[in-house]
Amino acid sequence: MRHYICTGGCGGEASTPGVCQTEECHKEGEILTPCDCEDGSHANAKEEPEDTE
Repeated sequence: MRHYICTGGCGGEASTPGVCQTEECHKEGEILTPCDCEDGSHANAKEEPEDTE
């Protein structure tokens, strides 16, 4: 199932596209990376976030 993760180390995850909202994360405000993993490992996360425009 497609979900979106923060690759900044905060562990942020969302079911819809968006940006990291964790204040302590160095990627706060940056676009979340799409991932299609089924097991929570996030091994299928794409290096580049999708263009949400």
